[in-house]
Amino acid sequence: MFIWSFKRKCHANESLSKHKARLCCHGGQHQWGVNFYETYAPVVTWVSVRTMMVMSTLYNLNTRSIDIILANPQTKIKANIYLFPPAGIAINTGGQDLVLKLKKNLYGLKNAGRTWWEHLASGLERMGLKQCEANQYVWKKDGLVIIVYVDNCLIFGNSKDNVDKVVEKLRKRFDIADEGTTVEEYLGVKIDHNKDGS
Repeated sequence: MFIWSFKRKCHANESLSKHKARLCCHGGQHQWGVNFYETYAPVVTWVSVRTMMVMSTLYNLNTRSIDIILANPQTKIKANIYLFPPAGIAINTGGQDLVLKLKKNLYGLKNAGRTWWEHLASGLERMGLKQCEANQYVWKKDGLVIIVYVDNCLIFGNSKDNVDKVVEKLRKRFDIADEGTTVEEYLGVKIDHNKDGS
């Protein structure tokens, strides 16, 4: 079954950023071992985010904020999942009950986060990035660190050229929105930059 999700996304100062509407799956009928096997997807800790922001200030690192647009639907699914058409969508079936077979990952699937994470990890590995052992959502390469919280990335590099190159590689693999070089908020948290790293 499909459901619609509506949300207002706000900036850290609570001003409206945008309205969002998503067509989602109702995952309540998915069965472990039939439609999915794993649901765990690692998420970066705030300790890592704060540490990298302080290091960025102290060592004058180049930063960039990237949002991966509609992350889940960019991922193909492996399981066979069938759903009835969403309410309000008329399909001329000649009196037959038809179902739709999902080809892409949708929000609401029980393993949506895991499926997206596997797709993202595969893409980052192909770009030559290595996963940090202590925090699985921190990726690194010579002079470059990427922190990922689901579909929001913070990129830190020792040169603007390194950061620009990795952003272009990400753009070739994923549909992204480049949120700029001045990171003033991340995940709705306002970030102030002080020269002493505080």
